[in-house]
Amino acid sequence: MDVSIFDQGNSQAWLNLALVPGIGPKTIKAIEQANLSPIDVYSLDPPQKKHLGLNQKVIDYLQKYPPHRPSREVEKTLHWAEMDNHYLLTIHDDKYPEPLKHIGSVPPLLMVKGKIEALQFQQLAIVGSRYPTPAGEQQAYEFAQALTDMGLTITSGLAKGVDACAHKGALHAQGSTIAVLGNGLNEIYPKQNHKLSEELCEKGALISEFGLWTKPHPGHFPRRNRIVSGLSMGTLVVEATLKSGSLITARQALEQNREVFAIPGPVSNPQKAGCHHLIRQGATLVESPEQIIEELQWQHEHAKTVTVKPKVNIELASPAQQRVIKALDYEGANLDVLVNRTQLPIHEISVLLMELELSGLVRQNQGEYSLI
Repeated sequence: MDVSIFDQGNSQAWLNLALVPGIGPKTIKAIEQANLSPIDVYSLDPPQKKHLGLNQKVIDYLQKYPPHRPSREVEKTLHWAEMDNHYLLTIHDDKYPEPLKHIGSVPPLLMVKGKIEALQFQQLAIVGSRYPTPAGEQQAYEFAQALTDMGLTITSGLAKGVDACAHKGALHAQGSTIAVLGNGLNEIYPKQNHKLSEELCEKGALISEFGLWTKPHPGHFPRRNRIVSGLSMGTLVVEATLKSGSLITARQALEQNREVFAIPGPVSNPQKAGCHHLIRQGATLVESPEQIIEELQWQHEHAKTVTVKPKVNIELASPAQQRVIKALDYEGANLDVLVNRTQLPIHEISVLLMELELSGLVRQNQGEYSLI
């Protein structure tokens, strides 16, 4: 536990306030703008508390649970913070990430599990669809892996799909990665990523501004997204529909004066529609991790040069192989689709696909074949 934030009475009061249902960043900002200490808030009379924007329910809660008589949730949170690699950071703490202090809606309290030093690393956010195409999964993984090799820490939201692939790519590169949650740290969501969350804490961190036992809720994720973008120098959108939450993250990144990058793709792929929209709005089109580093104009003294595998020349493929290649796209197609497109028998297509896989031109993922 980092005890530095609890060495004064104000620290306990800040923690109490941050965990009160109905008090968020706007209220905390109003308290600071009024030059009030958190302990002062508890001593205000009801009309003065209402002037800060507090409703009657919150006022009653403050009266019931003053700093010297904290709620059960605060007590359990303090107990949680006594465990190894568990931290509670207020905005006044030295370890609070500096980039977050400069966004429009600063999280007053961060709960952190893992390597606290990871919060100070140079970060890039990678976000995208929960239901990406095989190509999108590969792009998220490989971009994260390459950018980690170049010295960046990858930040995302632990969601299934692009988020999970980005975290895994960073871990495969033996680097650090940070996951920002839209729920409490004791309520990992989705549950299928619980193991990933544990692996992530070995070299990176889990972060949340919500109480430890807060369940996921749709309204929490836009708040989560502003932290994802706020921690990072830039945000890369891999795949996203026009209604994707990833576009909210990108918009927040722009509002925070951060860079936004997008990977283009076939116009027939609805998962790329959000990327194309961002590019039309001024996001930087990128086709390689190196272009991101170039755009950021960021140099790291220990940056590594990524070794790019040489591309196999498609022109060297046989006529039959080229027929299959023309029927494929980068988004994936199964055998039935390929039979329909090529009018070749399934056994012949199977042999050709195996040859193309061995040549490094095609990849297969759960029955879907796509160009590399």
